[in-house]
This record gives sequence, C-alpha cells and structure tokens, in this order.
Amino acid sequence: MLEPRPESPDARRPSGALGWLLLLLVVAALAAGAWYAWRTLGTEAPEGPDLSPEALDARLLDAEQAVVTLRRTQQGLDQRLTDTTARTGLLREEVLGVGQRAALLEDSLRELSAQASEGREALRLDEAELLLSLAQARLDVAGDLPGAIRATAMARDTLEPLTDPQFINLRQTLGQELAALRALPADPRSVAAGELDALQASLPRLASRAPGAPPASGTDSGWQRLLDAIVQVRPSSAQDLISPADRATGEAALGLELALARIALDRRDEAGFRAALVRVDQWLQRLYAEDATLRERRERLAALGTLELNPDLPMSGSGLQQLRDLRRGMAP
Repeated sequence: MLEPRPESPDARRPSGALGWLLLLLVVAALAAGAWYAWRTLGTEAPEGPDLSPEALDARLLDAEQAVVTLRRTQQGLDQRLTDTTARTGLLREEVLGVGQRAALLEDSLRELSAQASEGREALRLDEAELLLSLAQARLDVAGDLPGAIRATAMARDTLEPLTDPQFINLRQTLGQELAALRALPADPRSVAAGELDALQASLPRLASRAPGAPPASGTDSGWQRLLDAIVQVRPSSAQDLISPADRATGEAALGLELALARIALDRRDEAGFRAALVRVDQWLQRLYAEDATLRERRERLAALGTLELNPDLPMSGSGLQQLRDLRRGMAP
C-alpha cells in the first residue's frame, strides 16, 4: 500500500502570499471608497439660508422691484384691454353703420324696382289704350274689321305679361271682344261698295233709251229693223230723254247719285244711302231700256237698300272703356 507523499513547505508558500495580496487589495478599495464618499458628502451638503441684515435687505429690494414690475405689466395690460374695448366699440358702431347703410340701399333698390315696375306697367297700359283706340277708330271710321281685329289682338298680347289680379277682368274682356269681332260677318259697306262698282261698270253694256239707239238684245230681227227704220216708237212720259244734251245731263246726274251713295256709305248714313239708291234707280229707268240685265241690276240695287250699315257690335269698345276706368281707379 502506497502512502501519500507529504507536502513540502516550499509548496504551501505561494498560496499564503496570494491571500495576503487579496487582503491588501480589499483594504485599498475600502479606503478609496471611504475617501470618495467623504469628498462627495462634504461638497454636496446644503448650506443654511443667509439671514444676515444685508441679505434680507437685498431680498426685500428684489421683491419690491418684482412687485413694481408686475404692477407696470398689469397697468399695461389694463391699458391694452381698454384700447381693445374702445376699438371693439368703434368696430361695432362701424358694423352697425354699414348694416344701416345696407338696409337703406335695399330700401332704395326696392323703391327703384317698384318704380321701374310701375313705369313698365304704365307703358303697357298706354300702349294697350292706344291700340284699342285705333281698333275702335278703324271700325267707326273706315269699317276695317281685319285691322280692328289685329289691333285688339296686339292690345291683348301687350297686357299678357301683367299678372296682377286687377288686370284679369280686363284681359278676359279683351278676349271676349276679340272673339266677337272674329265672329262678325263681312262689313256690309264693303259688300255695298262692290255692288255699286259692279253697277257702274255694267252701265256701258245696258241698252240706251235714246232715239236712234240700237235695239235691246233679243229683238234684233229683220222685221224689227225695217219697222224701226220706218216708225220710231217711244213712250210719252217724264222718263223720255230725246235730245243728246238731256241724255248727257242724265248720265252725269246718275254718276253724281252714285258718288252720293258712296259718300253716305262711308259715313254709315243709312237714310242718305237709301235715298241715293232710289234716285239711281229712277235714272236707270230713264236712261236705259228695260231688259234682263237692267232688271237684274235694279233688283240688286233694291237689295242694297235693305242692308244695315251699322251692324250690332255688343262688345265693341267695352275693353277700351274698362281700361280707362281701371286707369282712373289706379290714379293717386
């Protein structure tokens, strides 16, 4: 059995030296830490307030200066606040003034618009009254029914943009009057004037009653020509015109009666027109021989005497009168 070899003293010596070295290092570290802590605590230790009279006076002076500065700042702020309030009041007054001016401008514009509307309305009423007066004149003076219809239609169209309720009845009356005018027959004066023109144009074709005049149509035979060459037969009455001078006077009188009939026709003088037609018929009997053409013309002339030159126009002038009454009611 082998026994352990005993350690020699030289072998345990390094281990003891190392221990002492570590011990020295720990002591040095503790000494360094203690020294650093003492320096740090010694420099950061708070010092107490300086309560000396000089320090207190200095602090009091600083406080007084701070108070004065604060008062000055407060005064400046108060002044600025006052100025701002004053400026705000001025701005408020200016805004109110602008608002009042805007209101005045709106009132002025409203009045101008109302005046312009009244001016346009008055202009349209004037134009309508002029057109209706023209239509009435065309009917009364010239008997121009188409012209009267056109003028009345233009007056109705002129009043069409006026939407005020007070013009409703007027527009309705104009519509009824226009419908009544369009329903009228042709103007009797135009018919009568055409008949008179046709009569005057047919006079040269009528057989003359003068001595030596050619016989009437239908009697032109050999025996009749021989008899007329030997014997002249003529009635002995007031209608007999023998001399050429008397016949020329009668033809001139007939033309004058036709002119008088036309004048009475233009004036719508029914009595004068019928009297002129009677005289024209008398001259026709004295100047021209009785035949079918003359009888036809005399019958048509008698029919002219029954015409009414003044037809009944129940609505004529009603629109014009209503318009004038309305304008008188609108006048201030």
